[in-house]
Amino acid sequence: MASCVVCHGSCRLLGEVCPLCDGVPGWPGKIPSVVELNLQPSLRHLGSYREIRAIHDTETVRVYQAYNSAISKAAVAEQSFRAPAKAGTWSTTRISWVKPSAVWMAYRCGWTIMKDENQARVLALDVSRALLEKVLMQAKVTDDSNPGECKNYAVVVQWDPERFMSPTAQIQRQAFTTDVKHMRSIQIGFKGREIANHTFLNPEFVKRITDVTASFKEAHRALTASPPDLLAAAAALWPGKQEELMTVPQELREVLCMHETGGWDA
Repeated sequence: MASCVVCHGSCRLLGEVCPLCDGVPGWPGKIPSVVELNLQPSLRHLGSYREIRAIHDTETVRVYQAYNSAISKAAVAEQSFRAPAKAGTWSTTRISWVKPSAVWMAYRCGWTIMKDENQARVLALDVSRALLEKVLMQAKVTDDSNPGECKNYAVVVQWDPERFMSPTAQIQRQAFTTDVKHMRSIQIGFKGREIANHTFLNPEFVKRITDVTASFKEAHRALTASPPDLLAAAAALWPGKQEELMTVPQELREVLCMHETGGWDA
């Protein structure tokens, strides 16, 4: 796929926004939207390898995580994870994985329907973009070649194959999704009290907590309808904004190994 001849797709030049592409990821080619990529598999070859696709603006980035009812109710009511932490239902000792991809979250939790009660609710966390980028500068990028390595670090990043809705997926564990190996989706893991104080337990980091379980259930109903209605599923999953490519500072791109390229096997 073509990239900017000046910054080579990094969107930055000498610490500033690239003057040619104006910091637009994927320029000069047209990058299909997340909804288009879900509705039209033929467009997926245009997707980029390691990029962050998220609902975001200049101030916040949305990430998702699945919880049980006790944790989700307490977190939403208090708009903080301090409440479930105090109640003992949420712990900082286990690694907590958040992800900006709604479909990846749906796959992980089985649309809140196909997995266990500990993944029965999905929360959307709108977090500080500046603080998230600061925390990610500490990240260790891991993969399947180093199993268990993530346990040794407070902030871990994995780049897993991106997932898209697929009502024809035959294997139950695929949860009506399919993966695309030439596109990667960022998964961010936090572990330990110290990093929790800077993230989940920090009101400057977590700006808003929203229970979006109903949207995931509605999307699942559309996918399992006869015939399946992908357009309705997309409308349910992204009732407002959808995930878009984020401009990532060059120094953070290097930490997250976003310069690496992958194969093109779909």
